[in-house]
Amino acid sequence: MLVAGLAWVRPGRAIGGLTTLLCVAHMTQTRLTASVSLSGVIVAVSYLLITSAAGGQPPSGPVSATGRIEGGSDVLSLGTSATGTIAQLLVKVGDHVEAGQHLLQVDCRAIEAEKNAREADLAASEAVFARVTHGSRPEEVAIGEANVNLAEARLREAQKQFDRAHALHEGVTVTRVQIDQAERDAHMAEAMLEEVRAKLALLKVGSREEDIAEARARRDAAKARLGEVAARLAYCTVDAPISGIILSTRVSSGQLVSSMAPATLIIMVDDRKRRVRAFVGEHDVSKICLGEQAQIAPDGIPGTHFEGVVDSIGPNVSESPFDPGLPLFREVILSIPKDAAPMAIGLRVSLQFPGCGS
Repeated sequence: MLVAGLAWVRPGRAIGGLTTLLCVAHMTQTRLTASVSLSGVIVAVSYLLITSAAGGQPPSGPVSATGRIEGGSDVLSLGTSATGTIAQLLVKVGDHVEAGQHLLQVDCRAIEAEKNAREADLAASEAVFARVTHGSRPEEVAIGEANVNLAEARLREAQKQFDRAHALHEGVTVTRVQIDQAERDAHMAEAMLEEVRAKLALLKVGSREEDIAEARARRDAAKARLGEVAARLAYCTVDAPISGIILSTRVSSGQLVSSMAPATLIIMVDDRKRRVRAFVGEHDVSKICLGEQAQIAPDGIPGTHFEGVVDSIGPNVSESPFDPGLPLFREVILSIPKDAAPMAIGLRVSLQFPGCGS
């Protein structure tokens, strides 16, 4: 009750106004029961003095931690959507690869054969479309014109035969059958001339719009089928999405992979930059602040040290990979200056944080 009676006094004035505080305590004590002793007033005053002096700041002091060097970005887990056996594993742990470089190859010979067949279908469809689009060749038009000339000559000859037979006296020098036959030949020659003239006109006009549209649709369908097969074939090769270093390979030549059971095959990370992942005890993390500098010393390289800057403090609590089973830790990420000597990714380091108040 005494502490509650003193709660209205601001801590910032506790040191400078100690007399006022004692007076308030004395006034409050007169309204309390006789069982409250003067020692309670002393405890309350001491509490306010400590709180005012600390200013509500977290405890400070040097903090030691362990960590490791890692790439400047999160690791990438690579897999494939293809189904088949691994034909070639082209990299190993520790290799530096460039963006677009082949990392592994899945045996997809069946898809390659299908792709070749689709390419042939597309070539045939494109040839048909080109033919109906461009129309007849000049040579075909020339043949059509020659057929027209031939039909005209035959018509003229048939017409002369009919005129000659018709001029003769029926029953004396020519029979009725011969006259009818000459007339029939003339009509047939005329019909043939009309036919070849119509064919020549078609050759000159070109294909119908419907034929062109059909040929175009068949060509586009063949192209789409080829694109679908090419996409499936591309899944048979795993390429590096970025330049970096291979951290792990979880597959070997001859191993079966399936799109029905996706799995991580290769793990890599961008190695153009470095950062440090430190593991700080849960009871010490309150002593570390964002932007604070820390001294970093790689294990196994005596006399080497460099500075890092705290970029983030993880919100989750976990066990340290270096000290499993010990009190829980939080992950602290530190950036490393670009001019610092490059360190091997995965190298263990020791860190010294001066503390926020230092």
